[in-house]
Amino acid sequence: MNHNNLRITFPSLKYILIVFCLSVTTLFSQQQDRMNLGTLESGASVSFIRASGGEWGIEISGGTIPKTVQPKPANVEIYQKDAEIQILSAGYKRISQSSSGIDAGADIAFKNDAVFHVRDHWSLDGSVLSFSRAVTIDGNTPGGFNSSIEFMIDPSVQWTDMKCFTPGALYGDPTNDGDRSPGGTLNYASHRFVMREDILPAPLFALSFGNGASMTMLDPSPNGESTAAETKLSSDVMTDARFQFGAMGAWQTGKQPIEFGFQFPGSITMYRFGFGAAGTPRWIRRFHPIEQGVDHHYNVQFRFGKNESFRDVTRNSWRWGWNTLKPEVIPIDVDMVRRILIDHLKSQTQTIDGRTGIPFAVSTLDTSLWQWNWTMSVMGFVSKTIECADQFLREGDRDSTARGTTMRQTGLSIISSMVNALHDIPLKGSGYDLATGKPWTGDHKEWLAPFLRNATEGMRVLMQAYRREHSHGYDHPEWLAWVKSYVDWLLQQQREDGSFPRRWKEGTSVAAETTGSTSNAAVPLLVLMTKETGNPRYQQSAIRAAEYVWTHYGERGLYVGGASDNPNMTDKEAGMLSLEAFMSLYDATKEMKWLDRAKAAADYTESWIWIWNLPMPVDADNAHLHWKQGVPTVGLQGITARGAGGTDEYLDWSAPSFAKLYEYTKDEHYLYVARVLLHDTKSMVALPGRMYDMKGIGWQQEHWSMGPGWFGRGVGGHRFWLPWVSANHLHSINGLDILTPEVYNQMVKNN
Repeated sequence: MNHNNLRITFPSLKYILIVFCLSVTTLFSQQQDRMNLGTLESGASVSFIRASGGEWGIEISGGTIPKTVQPKPANVEIYQKDAEIQILSAGYKRISQSSSGIDAGADIAFKNDAVFHVRDHWSLDGSVLSFSRAVTIDGNTPGGFNSSIEFMIDPSVQWTDMKCFTPGALYGDPTNDGDRSPGGTLNYASHRFVMREDILPAPLFALSFGNGASMTMLDPSPNGESTAAETKLSSDVMTDARFQFGAMGAWQTGKQPIEFGFQFPGSITMYRFGFGAAGTPRWIRRFHPIEQGVDHHYNVQFRFGKNESFRDVTRNSWRWGWNTLKPEVIPIDVDMVRRILIDHLKSQTQTIDGRTGIPFAVSTLDTSLWQWNWTMSVMGFVSKTIECADQFLREGDRDSTARGTTMRQTGLSIISSMVNALHDIPLKGSGYDLATGKPWTGDHKEWLAPFLRNATEGMRVLMQAYRREHSHGYDHPEWLAWVKSYVDWLLQQQREDGSFPRRWKEGTSVAAETTGSTSNAAVPLLVLMTKETGNPRYQQSAIRAAEYVWTHYGERGLYVGGASDNPNMTDKEAGMLSLEAFMSLYDATKEMKWLDRAKAAADYTESWIWIWNLPMPVDADNAHLHWKQGVPTVGLQGITARGAGGTDEYLDWSAPSFAKLYEYTKDEHYLYVARVLLHDTKSMVALPGRMYDMKGIGWQQEHWSMGPGWFGRGVGGHRFWLPWVSANHLHSINGLDILTPEVYNQMVKNN
């Protein structure tokens, strides 16, 4: 070896030292310009990046998640009377790392009048990035402000490349959400989905991307406070320190990158209902006063997923929200509530010329001025006359006293009256007039139209009662003959694709609503008819109908058209009906695909349940509220995506089904859901010691609004009780007889 080749001259050594120093300096500079918070389970890194001006921003990149950035995380929006909205944005000026995460801060001056001190904390745990913010103010000036945390998604991602999920409002496809709803087609077309927390079962918003990546926002500690005037939308712009609700969503301005984020207090745009053409959306802006000492703080968490279909995103993000918010089960005395409800229901029965039924609607208030349609008696959906009769038969089986005998006689009379009034097939309606025994000719004839759902719901319950009665030694051949006559006709109405029309013209086989969205409603009845008669064609028809529902809706992660009065809307009851359809086929066939589909329908359906407590307006007169101050809202459910923020307790009917799903799957979460539906859904039933403003124990009005609107939070569109209220409450209790004793005890226990 020629050692002369290894000789290093002084100039060469100097050059190496210079290069080394430059490399170290560059590396040191890079380290000083980037601070890593950590790596998410999805493989993405969360880093704080210092720009050339010295301010720090945030970057989330790597893995399958689209690169997501925010160079100026501190955003403050200013409003002063008769002035344009001013947006002040800044990167962090100060940043420090500790064992709990990263603390960051910025000071934003507004003119010479006030300085906003923004203090943020970031931390990371598994797949979740957590953020908390507090803003304090030096100085005072007229006007108001809000603040936000927003991210920009890689510009390569287009609006049509992603699907959005917001519980009770948007399930990927806005087509069936209504044009002017928060998750509707007008907002989709304008590239803006932003929701106020107070319309949502959980304050959660998720984005699902085509490559299986997802990002979900959640307010883990929602407050939701507001004022009566604010929830009535009395002004488009309002400033008040008592506003403690946020807004979250995704939007795109022009050709700029898609953004998503959280604002506090929350501002939204909305399209007016009932005012002709859609026109320009209305801005509803909310602010805190720019005053020293104002309380302005909030928390947001971001979950990042991978390898998730849209249905996976719905399920996983919802369960993450559930496990974070931990809805409290407030136990009721199940036996006491059952007895109060059945006695109250019995007191509403009416007998006219030998015909017995339950009125369609009765005022919950102590006044006769509000009575309406009291001789209308209807099967299924919101009237459930046959189901009410079945509850009387069940109580008669339980009670051997004269009270039980009366209950039984009442139930039998209701059923015979309905069968006699509607004996003709095709049906002339799904109900009749108690006063005449003939088709209803009064107001709202459409409510008694021959809907597929109404008839098949009523007849399913009748067949269950028929089989139970037969096991007890009672025979009712006229019940079976009526149902069989209808179902045999129904088979002729099934179309080649497996679907059934939603509704027919009275007394004919002519479809009045051709959509097949409620084909799920027929499935459990058809399965029962095969079980009863041994004829396989009924169950074969059920399978075809269920396949149609799964292919057209279930696979996409949404269900449509359950509520008879809201045709073709994404809604809760469509999910409930699909759960029943798939579960009935699993019971009959034991094919795993039906259990898997039942779980998928259950996962969708439970996302309509309120799992946080929204307070009533802080300054509202409790006497004017329908949902009273201090009553927990956990257990309420949204109704349709078209009316996000409207709520009722209809889903408590499914408490036994969720418990049964737990028995099949051993998934503890379904049992948790079932207990919420059994117990928390009774929180506004008038009971001894908490009469509210009801005219007696056992009463409860049908629905309430929780979102902002004409009536304001905590007020419903009417004060009526409808029979479904008691029927569903009672089924949530009496339907538990399908469970094993062990699971039954877990459902009703008071600890």
